[in-house]
Amino acid sequence: MILMTSVNEKIKGLYSTDKELRAKAMQSLVESGTTAVLPLMDLMNDENWIVRYRTVEALGLIGDERAVNSLTKMLNDEKDHVRYMAAKSLGFYKKPELSISLLPLLRDENEYVRRITAVSLGNIGISKSAAEALKKAAKTETDERAKTEMLNALSKTSIE
Repeated sequence: MILMTSVNEKIKGLYSTDKELRAKAMQSLVESGTTAVLPLMDLMNDENWIVRYRTVEALGLIGDERAVNSLTKMLNDEKDHVRYMAAKSLGFYKKPELSISLLPLLRDENEYVRRITAVSLGNIGISKSAAEALKKAAKTETDERAKTEMLNALSKTSIE
């Protein structure tokens, strides 16, 4: 068993070729809490999408406000896995004002991204205009599971 102590040592684990070790490194960074936030934010532009994915995941689970702007930028990442995790992570913040940033992902090319975006919108609470965009997206959604999550998100709102 590898004992990772410093944040920098834990970050090295994100670069492992072993998927399980990367997951453990990410979890260990989450357990480090706010001390890991700034070093993790430095990894947001890493060329390795898997490092970006795990970084976004860790930042979402830590839940530090300093990461919100960086996580929002990751909604535009070239890799769908990273966009998925950014949408999921922002859903943990429960900040309705984030819905504006999430709405464009309801039209993402990847159905998993659209689905988790709907889940996150349901978690954070949405404005009337966001509810309208969600209704419109649900009407045209071709993936049944994504459509179901969009309708679930709408059912969590008190907006008619």
